[in-house]
Amino acid sequence: MVTTAEPECLRERGSTRHDRDVQDTSSTSGRIVDFEETHKKSEVEGHTTTVNEVPDTTPTDPEAAKEPPSTPLHTLFTHRERLFILIMTALASFFSPLSGQIYFPALPLLAEEYHTTIGRINLTITTYMILQGLAPTILGTFGDTTGRRPAYILTFTIYFAANIGLATQHSYAALMVLRCLQSAGSSGTIALGFGVISDIATPAERGKYLGPVAAGIYLAPALGPTIGGLLAQYLGWRSIFWFLTIISGVYLVVYALFMPETSRKVVGDGSIPPIDWYTMSPYQYWTAQREKKKAIREGRAHEVEEKERKARELATTRKFKFPNPLTSVMVLQDKDAAIVICFIALGMFILMPIMASIPIIFEEVYGFNTFQVGLCYIPLGASAVFAATLNGKVMDWNYRRWAKKLNFPLEKKKGTDLRDFPIEKARLQPVFIMAPIVGVACMSFGWVMQKRVNLAAPLIIEFILTYAQVSISNNLSSLLVDLFPEKPSTVTAASNLVRCWLSAGGTAAIAPMLDGMGWGWCFTFLGLLFIAGLILIWAEYTWGMGWREVRRERQEKKKATNRSGTADLAGQN
Repeated sequence: MVTTAEPECLRERGSTRHDRDVQDTSSTSGRIVDFEETHKKSEVEGHTTTVNEVPDTTPTDPEAAKEPPSTPLHTLFTHRERLFILIMTALASFFSPLSGQIYFPALPLLAEEYHTTIGRINLTITTYMILQGLAPTILGTFGDTTGRRPAYILTFTIYFAANIGLATQHSYAALMVLRCLQSAGSSGTIALGFGVISDIATPAERGKYLGPVAAGIYLAPALGPTIGGLLAQYLGWRSIFWFLTIISGVYLVVYALFMPETSRKVVGDGSIPPIDWYTMSPYQYWTAQREKKKAIREGRAHEVEEKERKARELATTRKFKFPNPLTSVMVLQDKDAAIVICFIALGMFILMPIMASIPIIFEEVYGFNTFQVGLCYIPLGASAVFAATLNGKVMDWNYRRWAKKLNFPLEKKKGTDLRDFPIEKARLQPVFIMAPIVGVACMSFGWVMQKRVNLAAPLIIEFILTYAQVSISNNLSSLLVDLFPEKPSTVTAASNLVRCWLSAGGTAAIAPMLDGMGWGWCFTFLGLLFIAGLILIWAEYTWGMGWREVRRERQEKKKATNRSGTADLAGQN
């Protein structure tokens, strides 16, 4: 084989154009096609040779002839770099739900401190969850357009300052305002986290990357009351906010110094050093300068110039826009997005009332104090970690199974066009198994508590219910990113908005529902409601691929119209 050393940009451009030409020969009606047959068809019809297709002057290699055309790697971050990025992203997703639940045990102390009622103190929880849903619609869009690093640093700076204020304030009004500010600072991390995962993981391995992030989201509400109860009982309620100040400050310093920018609109596949100071970490700057000097010494100055040219091109197309929360809300206009987001929200509408009712029910049934009630949340946290680990592998296995069944190229390291792949079926099949488990577990929880059975029974049910719910959430969140790969943080922000507001309503309604319906019938109603929601999943499973194709065609027509208008304007000038 004759090989040529060509610049990275030419290889990426050539393979990208080649892949697009191959894909354009496939049917746009949403049917599943065989990749290899499409490739052969394109060659017969006179497919144009691209930059990446170097003529072969040696005898034909049978093995090489079987290989599909090369595609650019999805990311050039090393395994260790991706592991560091994953750890930092999972830790960031831990803060928002932790802050929402950690001071539950301190509610009576706060009511006594400010000479008010528990009902008024509960308003700080409601406002927190409202801002928890609203803030990501701004920060998620900001992260998709400007970069992940600026968005993360902004959120944690606000969060750090809010915690200092909460630890030192002395009035109910200040508590209310600063809790809103705390929520606004921390809640954007979840939407940003899903954007980071889409930057570094392909659909074939996205499950194992989303798992730890989802674990942080569900582990924090389980551990929060335990940590909060321990701090409030021995160090006072202000120690809760000093604890959050310390851990968020440490995280912010580590993030600012070492976390690289991952947004593909800023660094591409990770090979392009960002040129803006606010998108480049000090460590990333030092590494880029070292590589630049090494390349110049080795006579590869043209590679450095090419990367700098690419960085300038990306910077010119990435203009700062004031975040518009309606951008996230507009995602709900698409049928598939609305269906998936509504079912995610329905799951939290079931889980959060159960978590909120534990202090009420367990104190009455078992006579537990605040700290003992906090310990009863541990099964939920353990189950969330277990589900995040195991379900990620199950999700990736099911993707591989469908790819093998359809003879679809399985790319773990390279970008994959899912236009002709039924990603809806691959992600939703496990949901049909787990959703009935959630419903039955929810109903069982209500009746075992009403019958006041042994403590082991509700704890086991908590574990099973949380495992199934986390598994469902992982699959659906991954599907959202697969459906909207160009704006993962924005669509996750829309999901977060609906999820938080609906769970806030469920949390507020659970106390009167328990009093009016009784424990058994209350949770039976919630369980049946969740099972009935499976009709939404069935609709997405059946028609989702067609809806996705219609949206793709609409977007391509819009892009073509924009290009035509730009060309006409240039011709007039």
